[in-house]
Amino acid sequence: MTAVKRMFVLLCGYEILPMTVSLRGADPKFIVSVPICTYLLDTRDGWVLLDAGLDSHHLVDPGQIEKYFSPGRWFPPPVVKPVHEMEAQLKSIGIGFEDISVLILSHLHADHSGHIKRMPQARIVVQKREYDYAFSNAEKIAYFPEDYDLPGLSWDVIDGDSKILDGIEAIFTPGHTPGHQSLIVDLPQTGKVILTADVGDWIENFDQEILPGSATSDEEAIASIRRINALRQQTGAPMFLTHDPVLVQKIKLAPDYYA
Repeated sequence: MTAVKRMFVLLCGYEILPMTVSLRGADPKFIVSVPICTYLLDTRDGWVLLDAGLDSHHLVDPGQIEKYFSPGRWFPPPVVKPVHEMEAQLKSIGIGFEDISVLILSHLHADHSGHIKRMPQARIVVQKREYDYAFSNAEKIAYFPEDYDLPGLSWDVIDGDSKILDGIEAIFTPGHTPGHQSLIVDLPQTGKVILTADVGDWIENFDQEILPGSATSDEEAIASIRRINALRQQTGAPMFLTHDPVLVQKIKLAPDYYA
């Protein structure tokens, strides 16, 4: 029986990007605003969070802006308004960062790892390939080490598909980054849902098998898209995406939830 009771979708801000970042081969003239979503699971074993959003401190500190958002490093700084702050959204549900018992990271890009520092008590689940890459000396864009290279964190480094809790399964979906992972979550009424994270930003990535613009391996990226599509077909499970600007306007957002 699944341990999951409810799923909340937190809308944590927006990124301003060329469409080609999400859809390989799109017209480079188009600039789009894409959401940053995280997923909070209320389980009988405690609160579980998929991804930690973006730390808005990076957007107001001049040194951080120069370091991370100068030309060639990222795109224009994302938009995180007070209504998007994770702390406020957690409070609206009646909890805080200190109540998160398990933090699952799809990968360690800065729009997914920003608030790790606020959850030192949590078991932090990450794929081995992602952990090794993030902590390596390789030249990387969109990884902010001060968000995750911190003392006192409880890393749970896994290797491949893994059951996290009853009703929560991590599936290895590399390509966007070397150690990207997604989740299959079993809700008591809705049934299974697929939290794709950044396998594909938009539904078009899956329906038309379009590569993301940003991938460390095109071969792995297309294989992961096809794996998600196969799971959709086998299970009938709906997908919840992290960065789809149309889908986010159609789904329930916290404090509303899925059961």
